[in-house]
Amino acid sequence: MNILLVIDIQQKYLKSYKPTLVDRVNTRIEEALKKDIPVVYVKNIGISGKEEYFEFADELKIESDCIFTKRFPSAFTNEEFVEFLQKMDVEFINVVGVDGRCCVYRTVMNAIKRGYKVRLMMDAIEAHNDKFYFKELVAMEKAGAEVNSNLEELV
Repeated sequence: MNILLVIDIQQKYLKSYKPTLVDRVNTRIEEALKKDIPVVYVKNIGISGKEEYFEFADELKIESDCIFTKRFPSAFTNEEFVEFLQKMDVEFINVVGVDGRCCVYRTVMNAIKRGYKVRLMMDAIEAHNDKFYFKELVAMEKAGAEVNSNLEELV
């Protein structure tokens, strides 16, 4: 099974990224829904674990109840998320979200290490620091992530 994983598209973080980010992520969500690809959301709740400070972006389309929280960068630090992937027999993870050089990077690397196939949907991923992000991008590619730079459709 394939999923679209939406990482940390939260109101608190939006000021650090281009104003069109949420629209681009929503486009990928709509595309996934048309192809019956489940949309899974992960949101950071920080070390404090206080969800009320970490709401999703107001404009983000929430199209499923598959919502997981995390207190650390990788989504794989949440055991419920890991169990969900196993239960749903997920093989391929299409990724959108922020930050490309931290939470996206760590989630992708953990996914690959656990045997998942990963595709980075580059039109809907952003990072605070492009200079460093490009280094992580190369590392993700070398590890086996497919980098979608031609804006291909979800698989």
